[in-house]
Amino acid sequence: MWMKRRLLYAMAFLAGVIFVGTLGFLLVEPTVTDIFSSFYFTIETMFTVGFGDIVPTTGASRALAVIVVVGGVTSAVTVLQSLFDLMVTKDLRQELGLPERRTKMKDHIIICGYGNVGKQVYQNLNEKGDKFVFIENDEEKIADLMELGVVVIKGDAGDEDVLLRANIKEAKTIIPTLRDPTNIIVCIMAKMLNPGIFIVSEVEDMRNVTVLKKAGADEVVHCHEMGARVMVSKARRVVVDPVCGTEVDPTTAKFVIEFQGEKLFFDTEECRSAFEKNPTRFMEMKRVVEATCNLRGQ
Repeated sequence: MWMKRRLLYAMAFLAGVIFVGTLGFLLVEPTVTDIFSSFYFTIETMFTVGFGDIVPTTGASRALAVIVVVGGVTSAVTVLQSLFDLMVTKDLRQELGLPERRTKMKDHIIICGYGNVGKQVYQNLNEKGDKFVFIENDEEKIADLMELGVVVIKGDAGDEDVLLRANIKEAKTIIPTLRDPTNIIVCIMAKMLNPGIFIVSEVEDMRNVTVLKKAGADEVVHCHEMGARVMVSKARRVVVDPVCGTEVDPTTAKFVIEFQGEKLFFDTEECRSAFEKNPTRFMEMKRVVEATCNLRGQ
C-alpha cells in the first residue's frame, strides 16, 4: 500500500514540476514565446539534455532551471523506482507462492476454510464467475489455492485483522466452513465489522444451529441433512419454497414466479410477496446455499 502511495505522490510531484516549469519559463524567459516551446524547454532542462537551442538568459530563468532540474530528476527517479518495486514485489510473491496480504475486492464472497465444503464452494462459485477470496491458515492448503490462482489471505478467520484484510467491510457474503466453535466466532466478528453482510455458515452438530443463528448467521447449512432433504424432495417430486422452506408440488402450485429464467414455486401468497419485495436477496441466498453443498447435482 505504501509503495502505491509513494508512486502516486511522485507522479503528482513530477506533474507539478512540469507545470511550474512550463508556466515559469513562459513568464521569466524572454526567448520562450509560446507554451509548447516552454514545455519543450522544461523537459529538456529536467532531464539535463541541454541541446543549446534554448538557454536561460535571465537570473530568474536560471534559478527556475535549477529548481526544475533538481525537482524533475528527483521525482522521475522516484517514479521509476516505485514502479520497479511494485512490479518486483508482485512477481516475487507470485514466484514464491505467497498469499495476498490484503485484498481490495468489493461486493465479493469470503470463504473461510479450504476443506471438503470449501473446495465444493470454490468449484461452484468459480464456475459461475463470482468474485471470492479465501481465508486459510494451513500452509499446504494455501499452496493448493495459490496453484489454482485463487486469492487467499493467510490467517485465522476469527481474527479481526484477518477479516479486515479480506475487506469484509465491502464484502456481500461470508461462508464459514470450519468447526462449529470457530464458525460461531466468525459469525460474531463478521456482523460486528459489517452488520449488513449475508452469512451462510456450515454446521457440524445440529444442536449448534440456534447458537449460530444468534451469532448472526442468516442461513445455517448441514450438508448431509440438507442433501438428504433434497434427495427426498426429488423422490417425492416436490420442490422447496425459496422463502418459507416448505415443500410445494409444482403440478398443483398456485403461486409461481419466473425469475432469471428459473421457475420458482411458493406455498402461500405471503411467501411470494416476500420474494417479490427482495428477489435478488432471496436468489443470492438460494444460490450460495446450493453452492455450499452442491445441491444442484444431488
